[in-house]
Amino acid sequence: MKQTKRQIYILEYIRVNGEVLTKDLAQKLNVSTMTITRDLKALADNGAVQLTYGGAMSCEMSTSEYPMALKEEANTDGKKRIATHCKQLVKPGSSVFIETGTTTLAVAKEIFRTENCTFYTNSLLALNALSKFSGIALHTIPGRYRELSQGFLGPQAIEYVKDFQFDIAFVGTEGIDLDLGITLPNEADAYTKKAVIQQAKQVIIVADHSKFGLTHLHKAAELEKIDLIVTDLSDEAPIFKAIANITDIVSVANLSH
Repeated sequence: MKQTKRQIYILEYIRVNGEVLTKDLAQKLNVSTMTITRDLKALADNGAVQLTYGGAMSCEMSTSEYPMALKEEANTDGKKRIATHCKQLVKPGSSVFIETGTTTLAVAKEIFRTENCTFYTNSLLALNALSKFSGIALHTIPGRYRELSQGFLGPQAIEYVKDFQFDIAFVGTEGIDLDLGITLPNEADAYTKKAVIQQAKQVIIVADHSKFGLTHLHKAAELEKIDLIVTDLSDEAPIFKAIANITDIVSVANLSH
């Protein structure tokens, strides 16, 4: 089992059981205790778990979110397919907002060469990726930095975007539910996304299949407020078909990139 999948398994195990012993994980995953110790330390360094004597336990910020480093390595093919499709959605000369997240990061890497666009972002990942290229009109927004989001959120960010009307916004999420809509585990993240959604003429939610059917405490938007959802979820999935009755949704599951 690769390191990323192993660490995701560990987080899921701790989420269910509350805590775990290193020796037990080593037996379950058929790896050395040294390997598990390194995994737990990496997760603790990202704020996902709290180390204990002989193991680890859950902490507040691990209850609903994975560290961004893990998310970035998960389902890279699906995110690439989503991003490739999004490339055709951006018209030359557009003002584009790129929200936090690893799927939105993949989108940013695909769309940045669209002619005469102006890009705005609160994502440190997107900012770092796009700032390497010359000739891009790139702006960041103020806000309080959140490690798990790898971006700038909160009252400053919300107040700042109120003065803009973006042509198109690409927004990620931690959960998409038929009844509860777009939800996030973190309040500042949800309210910042809500503000961006309100200030965009066209709102595109980009989310891989793992986000569907999940709900979290804080709502960013009803599905009716979303113009389009782009996902690698199969268009045969019951929740895909149900959402299609509420808003536009496109599957890239069978597309090559």
